[in-house]
Amino acid sequence: MKIATYNLRFGGKSGNRVHWQKLLDSLNPDILLLQETLAPTEYLSEDRYQADRHQIHWAAVDKRPWGSAVYGRQGRVIPLEPLSDSLAGWVVGVKVIGFDGPLDTNQGLYIYSVHTPSIKSSYIKQVNLILDGIQTQAPAGADVIVGGDFNIALGVRHPAEAMQQQYPRVMARFRKELGLMNCWQMANPNQDLPQTLRWGTDKTKPYHCDGIFAPAKWYPHLESAEVVAGNDWDQLSDHNPVMALFEV
Repeated sequence: MKIATYNLRFGGKSGNRVHWQKLLDSLNPDILLLQETLAPTEYLSEDRYQADRHQIHWAAVDKRPWGSAVYGRQGRVIPLEPLSDSLAGWVVGVKVIGFDGPLDTNQGLYIYSVHTPSIKSSYIKQVNLILDGIQTQAPAGADVIVGGDFNIALGVRHPAEAMQQQYPRVMARFRKELGLMNCWQMANPNQDLPQTLRWGTDKTKPYHCDGIFAPAKWYPHLESAEVVAGNDWDQLSDHNPVMALFEV
């Protein structure tokens, strides 16, 4: 089972909107989380969209052409209500019935594509509000996947790393309150956080704000997690896809 997340950067440049098709063809994800994406019809052929439209939930941010989306290859994908009015389009959630994951998901699988906004407050405050909303919406004991562009450093950095900004309290919330693990960090222990965003005047800084959180009880099945890089991806967005692989 593959999970991937990708921020397309304002929907991608006109004339080069191949992001969805490239992700589906190259990475072949079972679950795909997208941020800053236009409607899927902008990226997929009519035949491909019609074949997959019941597996996709996309919503735009108010007054913007782009938003967030979830694609699930299998099961019945049921759109969830926005966590709040202010987060509509920034965070998109679905419940999947009949998903064949690493473990039985008898309460359904809840999946959230997150793009943390800065709405008259800090990113860290918004992340905490998002986690509050997910805790309220997803039933206790349900399996939850949360991924996307959180706009904060994801994970625990080592003392020798070039960037030291980190948020241990909010990282602990994923683990203690939602029972989730950071897939990249768990699959790559004792490694420096790699760059997922080439933003700002210094594009070499290892901003690591994109990631995937999955149920910690799936850890025995976590095979690998990687930041997908390459010139072809670099031309599509200033973010890099992140992917996690589970073997059953």
